Amino acid sequence: MAKEKSSALKNIIVLFVVAVISVSILAVLNQITAEPIAVAEANAKAAVYKNVYSQAADVAEIENLEALLNSYTPINADITINAALEAKDDSGNTIGHVIDATSPNGYGGDVQIAIGITNDGEITAFSVISASETPGLGAKASEDEFASQFTGLKATEIAFSKTGANRDINEIDAISGATITTTAVTQAVNEAISFYNNVLKGE
Repeated sequence: MAKEKSSALKNIIVLFVVAVISVSILAVLNQITAEPIAVAEANAKAAVYKNVYSQAADVAEIENLEALLNSYTPINADITINAALEAKDDSGNTIGHVIDATSPNGYGGDVQIAIGITNDGEITAFSVISASETPGLGAKASEDEFASQFTGLKATEIAFSKTGANRDINEIDAISGATITTTAVTQAVNEAISFYNNVLKGE
């Protein structure tokens, strides 16, 4: 009986030591990989920002963004404006803006998008930064066939149609079989447009 207790105690100690070592290794690995992952994510976002305003020579973050966000009353409290940047020409003049927004209402959760808007109030392009939508359905939001619909639309409220979009009234075609994703995307885009019209346009 004493031997059995001793053996069980040894096993517990061994398991405890293994667990401590494993946790320590994971902590070290996390510390090592955290910075490269953060850099990769930042670079990926920067590439998207440049892509939605390809006419710009440079896209730079707005320094007083926090104050601007605090002054803004959202049209949909669920939507988050993550970033707003100035698109500049070769001479450093601001020719438009890039706005990054997230809707939490996608089929798979958060749908984060970016759009470019010219000083004349026209959308230059749209891109999905991140989403976890259903392959073959909601994931089509990242495809050019859907994304290209936003280019050239006015920076006013956008709606979607299931029966054929009318661009004259700022409509896009919904993704077939993915109304939830289309709704989330439209929410995020409209919040970005609202932020532009109510805050950035008047800067």
